[in-house]
Amino acid sequence: MKQAFQLLPVFFLSVISSVNLLSAQAEGVKDSGTDSVGELKVSLIFGTDLDGDKAGKDLKEPSKAQLDALRKLKKIKFAHYRLLGEDQQPILRSYENWANPMKGSKELLLCFQPRGKPMGDQLKMDLEFWQSHKKIMKSGDTLKKGKLLFIQGPAWRGGKIIIAVELISLTQSGAGGAAK
Repeated sequence: MKQAFQLLPVFFLSVISSVNLLSAQAEGVKDSGTDSVGELKVSLIFGTDLDGDKAGKDLKEPSKAQLDALRKLKKIKFAHYRLLGEDQQPILRSYENWANPMKGSKELLLCFQPRGKPMGDQLKMDLEFWQSHKKIMKSGDTLKKGKLLFIQGPAWRGGKIIIAVELISLTQSGAGGAAK
């Protein structure tokens, strides 16, 4: 019995050493859910048939590609478009991602998360549009690299807010850094 009590401290010491070794090894393991599978760009655009400066003076027009795509739409048609803000974020493989196209404001946000691995130049995504801390819209769209997705937002200053979502890049493997 005395011998068993003498071995008890040695046993506890070995258990503590094993736990320390395992936790040290776990710290070195990278969370693969934080791997980027690509990049997403979110643009906030104001469309109006009134004076384009209603959104604010010195705002520039959206890019040529955005304007061309907007002009092809049938349901969202305006005479003038102004770019209110943009944000480009990595798409993390297993986590919610947030785009904030109006820097300094949390009034309009887009939450996005991939559903599965990239397939060629496409990626299935869950998209949520948030306004004033309330979820306004949720969709599960398949985004194609270089093709814009437009979401018609709320009415504002005699026009509409339009959210343009574009898949900028995808990795080939679905893990690691974004491919250029």
